[in-house]
Amino acid sequence: MKIEIEERAGIYKVIVNDPLTPVDFGFKGVKSSKSLSDFSLSVSEEGDYLLIEKPLGLREHVFGLGEKAVELDRRRKRYVMWNLDAGAYQKFQDPLYVNIPFMITLLDGKATGYFINSASKLIFDIGFEDYAKIKIKVPENGVEFYVFEGPSIEEVIERDVEVTGKPFLPPEWAFGYMISRYSYYPQDKIVELVDLLQKEGIKVTSVFLDIDYMDSFKLFTWHKDRFYDPKKFINELHSRGVKIITIVDHSVRVDQNYEVFSSGLGKYCETDKGDLFVGKLWAGNCVYPDFFREETREWWSNLVSEWLSQGIDGIWLDMNEPTDFSRIHCINEVLGNLPVNFKNLTEYSAFPDNVVHKLRDKIIPHPKVRNAYPYYEAEATFKGFEKAGRKDVFILSRSGYSGIQKYAFVWTGDSTSSWDQLKLQIQLVLGLSISGIPYVGIDIGGFQGRNLKEIDNSPEMLLKQFQISLFFPFFRTHKATDGIDTEPVFLPSFYKEKVKEVINLRYRFLPYLYMLAVEAHEKGHPIVRPLIYEFQRDEDTYRIDDEYMVGKSLLYAPILQGEKRKVYLPREAQWVDFWDGEEVRGWVDSRHELPIYIRRGSIIPLSDGLLVYGDGRVVYNDVVIQSESGKITFSKSFYLGSLLLYSLPRKIFVDGKEIGYKINGKITTVDIGSEVKEVKVV
Repeated sequence: MKIEIEERAGIYKVIVNDPLTPVDFGFKGVKSSKSLSDFSLSVSEEGDYLLIEKPLGLREHVFGLGEKAVELDRRRKRYVMWNLDAGAYQKFQDPLYVNIPFMITLLDGKATGYFINSASKLIFDIGFEDYAKIKIKVPENGVEFYVFEGPSIEEVIERDVEVTGKPFLPPEWAFGYMISRYSYYPQDKIVELVDLLQKEGIKVTSVFLDIDYMDSFKLFTWHKDRFYDPKKFINELHSRGVKIITIVDHSVRVDQNYEVFSSGLGKYCETDKGDLFVGKLWAGNCVYPDFFREETREWWSNLVSEWLSQGIDGIWLDMNEPTDFSRIHCINEVLGNLPVNFKNLTEYSAFPDNVVHKLRDKIIPHPKVRNAYPYYEAEATFKGFEKAGRKDVFILSRSGYSGIQKYAFVWTGDSTSSWDQLKLQIQLVLGLSISGIPYVGIDIGGFQGRNLKEIDNSPEMLLKQFQISLFFPFFRTHKATDGIDTEPVFLPSFYKEKVKEVINLRYRFLPYLYMLAVEAHEKGHPIVRPLIYEFQRDEDTYRIDDEYMVGKSLLYAPILQGEKRKVYLPREAQWVDFWDGEEVRGWVDSRHELPIYIRRGSIIPLSDGLLVYGDGRVVYNDVVIQSESGKITFSKSFYLGSLLLYSLPRKIFVDGKEIGYKINGKITTVDIGSEVKEVKVV
């Protein structure tokens, strides 16, 4: 067995034998003098696979691995890295849609990262088979993997994205409230719905169109009856300030009269016998682009560019694990009339093993590279935006691989509107965030319709889902055809007003969310973070996965049931309750239905001004804003609507001129409404 190690700035690349990597991330280092034993790692050849092992300490914690329906600490379970259409998934089900072979270990307050650059069916065994070991089974005879030094979790993630790529910067509208359904049509009803929402004072930034907008589910087409005048439809929504995002699956209908199909011949997935792989999806008999081929990605990017040219604002990549229904179709066709129930056929939604791809001029079996399929699809789609001359890029992908953050948002797929999934959805979002994917969210309202007994369609449940999602980067309602209407205008008045409060509060914090998106783009930092990310020496944070940080400055503890909850505020920081300015720390009882806490040393831009608590420094819209010893300074003139202070001043001066203020409890509000350079608080 041949092992080589390269290093650069705390990043170590380990090459075992001669791997064909699914993605060439282009990392170059210098030859390292370190050996595997320096990382407490060993690699052995076990038949037709490699085994990577490391010790698992009694107090060692493990995070990451993408979308895993378990607690944030991944100890004591075996995880399969295999992107699947998971359907109506439940707690502890594995695998799901987005499997990221990147984990972070935390021992004695020191973080270390490990990224296995393999898109095959890896097995991560975290102290399950062997109580004191982490075992990673790689079904290949060669592999490339990375070790990232910390010592902080933040530094580990910075090094991970240094290899896999910095997140793209989405437009600000991508963080607003979006609406979706399987499916909205006809076009006039969609415009009517948008008008209804706007009339009720609910700002919608975009509408998603699911598969029924297409002609016979053919990609890049319009249904001639449901969307009789696409140009008019697009103009009507744009005139209302609303963007349009269309779903685009990976399935191309086999139809010799369909130009997209004929133009792609020579670029589709094949079997190991050299013939076209013809499967089944929504359009019936389908072929699938082989996105591992550069010429396929070029062809696809041209299709996307042309589709965008009519005024489409975003692309929603669905079913791209990749999913195919041909084996499930065969099972149902042969056994469907038998008096048996098939509990779970999700494993059969993957491509058959005899499908092959062409990667860097080599023919590769699908199981060796499966998980990277959505990565290359998203890359080609992103290039389509560039070809169309679009600076604002919005792509949503259901599946992904390490590096997907360069091109797309992801979400947690076909969730269920049930009480036990409220916490699960927070866990999934935080697990993805700490795996290097900052742009993530859920289907608010739960995708599943009325097909499961645990589904709760109550107004209270919908409100709770809006509340837990308050600060999630991706903020969209979505529902199956047989589900309730999830748009808040259809709620009873009490719940409608409560949801409007959530949406309006989100828009108030939107400047802060977008400032964090810029930080994610520049440094790779997640927008929403588990408490352990910021307070990794505080053991009390290790098992808290129903609260989350929003950047460094804000802690949110959504109430999952009832009217109040116990909240943990890490003791190494000082906190105030956002709503009343009371200083709090440690274990406290919530006092508001949206428990939000501000960390000392924070400067938070809001839609109506600026929130300041203690001494701090931020860069917002290229302006350096600093608070120190009662003085708030701006590197250049800055328009400030109002100033929210968690202090009780005697006097306030704006650019040397004394100004009045209002005090409510322990919160001071200063209405300014002009350009400023300095605010002095005495």
